[in-house]
Amino acid sequence: MRCYLPQVVLSPLTVVLKERRLPAPGDILVREGDRVEPVQVIGRALRPGEFRIINVSQALGVPRRAVRRYLKVEVGQEVRRGDVLAARGGLVRRVCRAPIEGAVTGIGGGRLIIEAPAQPVEVRAGYPGIVKRVFRGEGVVIQVTGAVIQGTWGNLQEGFGVLRLVTESREKPLRERMIDASCRGAVLMAGILSDGEALDRAIEMQVRGIIVGSLMPEMVEKATVAPFPIVATEGIGNIPMSTQAFRLLSTHNGREAVVDGAFAIGRSPVRPEILIPLPADKGTGLLQAPETPLKTGDIVRVVRSPYAGRIGTVVEILPAGRAAASSRLPAAKVQVAGEEELLLIPVYNLEVVRS
Repeated sequence: MRCYLPQVVLSPLTVVLKERRLPAPGDILVREGDRVEPVQVIGRALRPGEFRIINVSQALGVPRRAVRRYLKVEVGQEVRRGDVLAARGGLVRRVCRAPIEGAVTGIGGGRLIIEAPAQPVEVRAGYPGIVKRVFRGEGVVIQVTGAVIQGTWGNLQEGFGVLRLVTESREKPLRERMIDASCRGAVLMAGILSDGEALDRAIEMQVRGIIVGSLMPEMVEKATVAPFPIVATEGIGNIPMSTQAFRLLSTHNGREAVVDGAFAIGRSPVRPEILIPLPADKGTGLLQAPETPLKTGDIVRVVRSPYAGRIGTVVEILPAGRAAASSRLPAAKVQVAGEEELLLIPVYNLEVVRS
């Protein structure tokens, strides 16, 4: 039996292709071969406005067929928020007002539709690199060379800034006292995010991002709504950052980095990642991370307790039933650097580390 596992990338130098799409058809402002910077606008579009359906019949307390006699607007008319759409007199005067600014686009069935105006949107490159492909009116593909560290949890935000190491070890948590005015505009690196006051302080100091090994479960909700990207390399819990990831990030302390908290699980998983732009190297290969068959000699990372976050080398793969008589899953013996005892891990609790 061949066990196929997902790859996680932890590479000191590779090439990645990043697609940037407009939210609606629009204008692309760059050409193939152009060099772009993260803040550079690569395209503009008009995002369709929201629309609201207002139940005028219910608001006025009249039958649907009688609504038209009370209307104060007509199809195509522009309205502002709070404008009177319909009104009925009597002992108790009833008024239906516009909940948003926009244009009346439909009337019927006792209801009225208001569509807000389209909003102009600018899409920035987000990464420093070379435009490799342009999708006319839709978006671009940017080629970036640099170090890449993929994580296991992110808060869906993205941004960039200068990396700033604030803890001297991969196990130490981020504390409020570590964050001062010098952290403004920086991407902070620490071992664990477990302190809500530290996150509040980071927001106050307008940091550009946070990279940690893990965050405690009680921090997930607060981290999800933070105004900057947060990436955990190992996941949720009290898990130190892996030695390899901490060493690689520490090596680039003081360099600019792009932090992408994109995160999705399921059939089409998306990993958050940190990308540190570096000078190109002819020997650098294009990053591709398909599922790969596990084999002896592979470097793997454990993704579930009790050994979550550990990285080691596969020395033997055991088929189902050999690891334990009751086991229906294959397992692997993993040698962690600096430890004499081999860890016996179900293969589906592992992911291959591509360097």
